[in-house]
Amino acid sequence: MTTQQPPRISANTAAMAKSVKDVRSPLGVCPLMNKNLQLLPLRYGLVEHLDPAAELSMPLKIKSQPLGIRLLRDGYLYIIDGTSGYLHEYSVENGQITKLLWNSTEVSADQRTTSVGEPHLVFPRQHTLYACYSEIQWTAFKCAQVLTSKDDRQRFMQRVELQSACPLRGGANLLSKPQADKWLAEVAENAQLPDAAGITQLPPSKAFPDGANPEEKRPYHWEDQPLFQDTAIETLTSKVLGAYQDDYLFLVLRDDIGVMRDLAAAQLKVADWIEQWSADDRRQTQYMSGAYIQSLYDVNDSRLQALSATDADIQALRDETSEAQQASIYEFLKVRRDHKDPGIFGPDQHWRRAAEVNVYARAFIDMKDALGTPLYEKHQRTINTLSVQSWQTLHGKELGQRGIDDLVDRAAMEAFVMAEQNLLSHWHARLQIIRDDRLNLFTAGLFHRAAWYYDFILDAQIKHRLETEFVCVAAMCADQKATEKLAAYLESDLLTVVPGLDTLTLAEQVDVAKKLAELSKFTINVLSAPDSLAGFNVLTNQFHLLMAERLPNYNNLNTQFMGLQSMLEEAYNPAHQLKSADQLERAYDNFKQAQNIDPNGYIRHIGAPARLQLLREFSRQGLTLRTASVAEVRAFNDAREQSMKLRSQLKEVYRLRNSELRQQSTGYALPGSEAAYNQRINLLKAALVPLEDRLAGALTVGGDSPAQIGTVIDGLDPQLRAEMTRTARDFRATGTFNKPLLAAVKSKGDGIALVLFVIQGLKFIEALSALVKPNRSLTDWGIFIDSFIGMSAAGFAAVQGLLVTIFQAHIEQMESAAGKLNTMSRLGHWAGISGFGAFAFGALAAAIDLGKHSSQWGRALANGNYKGLGASTLQITGDGILAGTNTWAAKHTGSIIKSILLAPTELRALAWAEASPRLLAIGARANLIGLIATALQLAGEGLYNYFNLDDLQVWMENSAWGNKSRHRSLQDEWTELAKVVQKPTCDLIRDDKKTYLKLVLPGISTQEMDHRKLQLQAYQQGRDNYVHQPYRPTLPPLRWKESTAIWATRFIVVSEEQQALTLHLPINNSEQTSDFALAFSIAYQLEAERDVLHHTTFVLRNLYITRAYGTTIKTEGTFRLDSVENMPPGTGKAPFKLFIRDDLATANA
Repeated sequence: MTTQQPPRISANTAAMAKSVKDVRSPLGVCPLMNKNLQLLPLRYGLVEHLDPAAELSMPLKIKSQPLGIRLLRDGYLYIIDGTSGYLHEYSVENGQITKLLWNSTEVSADQRTTSVGEPHLVFPRQHTLYACYSEIQWTAFKCAQVLTSKDDRQRFMQRVELQSACPLRGGANLLSKPQADKWLAEVAENAQLPDAAGITQLPPSKAFPDGANPEEKRPYHWEDQPLFQDTAIETLTSKVLGAYQDDYLFLVLRDDIGVMRDLAAAQLKVADWIEQWSADDRRQTQYMSGAYIQSLYDVNDSRLQALSATDADIQALRDETSEAQQASIYEFLKVRRDHKDPGIFGPDQHWRRAAEVNVYARAFIDMKDALGTPLYEKHQRTINTLSVQSWQTLHGKELGQRGIDDLVDRAAMEAFVMAEQNLLSHWHARLQIIRDDRLNLFTAGLFHRAAWYYDFILDAQIKHRLETEFVCVAAMCADQKATEKLAAYLESDLLTVVPGLDTLTLAEQVDVAKKLAELSKFTINVLSAPDSLAGFNVLTNQFHLLMAERLPNYNNLNTQFMGLQSMLEEAYNPAHQLKSADQLERAYDNFKQAQNIDPNGYIRHIGAPARLQLLREFSRQGLTLRTASVAEVRAFNDAREQSMKLRSQLKEVYRLRNSELRQQSTGYALPGSEAAYNQRINLLKAALVPLEDRLAGALTVGGDSPAQIGTVIDGLDPQLRAEMTRTARDFRATGTFNKPLLAAVKSKGDGIALVLFVIQGLKFIEALSALVKPNRSLTDWGIFIDSFIGMSAAGFAAVQGLLVTIFQAHIEQMESAAGKLNTMSRLGHWAGISGFGAFAFGALAAAIDLGKHSSQWGRALANGNYKGLGASTLQITGDGILAGTNTWAAKHTGSIIKSILLAPTELRALAWAEASPRLLAIGARANLIGLIATALQLAGEGLYNYFNLDDLQVWMENSAWGNKSRHRSLQDEWTELAKVVQKPTCDLIRDDKKTYLKLVLPGISTQEMDHRKLQLQAYQQGRDNYVHQPYRPTLPPLRWKESTAIWATRFIVVSEEQQALTLHLPINNSEQTSDFALAFSIAYQLEAERDVLHHTTFVLRNLYITRAYGTTIKTEGTFRLDSVENMPPGTGKAPFKLFIRDDLATANA
């Protein structure tokens, strides 16, 4: 903290503060012996570092910032003398009492501005006082509330017992002059007074991470209003009257709302710093890229968790070690990774001696001691494996292969990432602890108790109250745990359902809380019985009458201040919707399992606050509830049954069309023969549109469909009803609500979002329960389930769109943070195994390598990679020599062995002896030539691995930290990375039943499939079928034929909704011929927010089928297809075909 010079004190102030006892009597008098005492008011408030909790009893516990003693904020101070019954009102400006505005047992006017006496707080020492600080001036009504009710005084004001105060140690809410001198922040925090040893103690300074925002280093930057300023204690004591120079104390008042304001301002400050950090594109690019690259080799809890999913040894390591033990492993692996020469230290005692001077040995001993010998020995191999994996990632796994250290500036990257991580961790930790403090204070009821003095008759006070409450509650819940805590608080205090109920007298609060609980209970009974929904409208009227009776300005609250209320309700909505969302999830799970669903349980378990919100919104919006009429239900059932029939027909037509396309792929059907089926599909889809629009309207709360089911809302504004219907239709078409609800703010949309959410949930559950009937088979409702869920989702989307639009119309987003990137795990590389043994196997291995390296040579040539081309040429040369040498050696060795075996048995020993020199010579020559060839091959392999980088390595080399950085923007950097980590993979899989391609698209979840513009271009290699043409003596030539439509409809979705999209592409037995090959390119929208398509191409040529002597052997297993840059020659440039889930072979039509 920056020290400041103590404030200079004027001579007049010093003279006034000087005790008159110095001139009156050399002996002085005992303090606090006068009949009356004078009080100097202070407040409890947040301070920078001067924490008095060890010596003083503090009313609040704050973790993010110490709670200390501060000067008063501008406002008003009220003191009631419990003996005389007088109310004293003072105005406060700049921390000082400026006026005495009232001094009587009654208050008649709402505004008092004229001074009625000297502004000194002088009271009899034997009297009990009740004190309260207020941001606003109390009305006559609120003054009367505490003047006439002792219970209200005890509840809402601080009780002060002057007679119990100690001259040195003060008392409850009272400080002596030495205590104030020591603990008043404005006086003591920047004081530079020498201690008993004559040493001047400077205020402690906080440590901030590198890169911290300069504002963070400024003391009291977090104040809602900048109030702190150095003040001399004499500035306060100069106000003491001469008669009370030995009889005065400091009165410390609670200012809970002020504390909550400062905490909210502090949270917004941190959020603003994070937003500024996020706005620095270059800085964020460097951090995000560096953090991702570091995650590839750094062993930490996240990586261990990911690896444990597929590695039983790592899972055992995680299960059998504590967090502290794992931390010691991570530290050891980090030191071992970065230590140039770990050394060999021998037995345990040698390691321990080395640990005194060697950082690597120290890390090893610390880890071993943390694990214990048995646990270390059990997991030693796993730890070593992790170390080797990190080393290979950094330095390359294969001969000559470049690792991360060869591609990026790792030292600079790690230093930068560590600095940024420290900074972001610091900010996020600060953000979390502030949120926790705010939540703890709010859920302790401190705001609603402190806000009792607002008078809801005056518009100005209503506005001030709504704004204040919003500041204190907004952006407080960052996770489900916090939301649950807020929800529990709202459940415990039903007066929070309407702002202002906490301003009633205590007796009225008790009465209203009881009646609200009864209304909530009656709501369960009414909504649980469809025949008595009219009773809900009666409850709505009762709620309105209760509120209007207790809050005289209730109607104005629902009209003039609708915007402020909407903002406030949005802050509470996560807590209000929590139980509703949980009940919807349970109902949906039961539905998927075809279990009975009880609609009554939904209303019963959504919580009393949500039920009361229903009554409130219905009362102020003029809405009514009813059960769908017989005609509406009949219309719904008719539309549902027709829709199910049409979808069943559609599924059958899809099946027939796909069968026809399969016939085309084998030449047994003419191209275009599927046209009739496509026409029928289009007709069926067109017939479904009005039916499903009708059903979607019935399933959308507020929908205008003539078909309805379950509970129906009447009275919605026509413009809002039309907007809800349009939004639901848009969502069904696009999967999102791209356009705002234009009429939401202009119409009666404000404040209704929670109600529509709850009723939408009720309709959803009622419809589910209607679908799951004992006489309906799983197949019947299974046909309908996907479209039904889609239509219901559209209803929820309409409600969500309404909520978002309204909130954005009233307030800008309060905080932002750096974006997150959701990446998938990396794909491993296929590794070929080659070895040298007998010459025959050596020849086979060399021949295999020759083919592989020839393929690499072809790819290098096609890509223009001339360095890789030269390296592949060296490899091919070595492969050729090895293949030739081993073939020659095998041939000659075989002939010698054959001649020995033809000799008589008794002469074979002699033949072996005679042949030995020749065999050795052949081996020597083969090995000599082989050594040369192997050297060539290894040199070529090393060079190829060096120059041939995979996609991720290319990205790293060109990244912000790469040796060939392209200095891309953050968006471009992550787009390029997404192309790598979200790149589709393809495997050919054959088991004993079927053969298919497995295509995984890690960048798309299954539920996003229809909204990410999935497209296919496919060519199938084969010969033309001349079954319908004259005889030809020769086979038609092989050629690529465009077959996108054929293959696009074969895809089968096999992944769950939240999983990465996984498709199977079956290959029929009739297609598995020597002529067959398939080339296809799949494209999809790389990011949902950007219209950028990512293309990946695969070519399948090898079906792993062996044919010999009339026998066909289909090898079972999984075979990876590597992606290629381009489609093969002869395929042409056919347009891509967009396909959706409904088009697929096994879509639930």
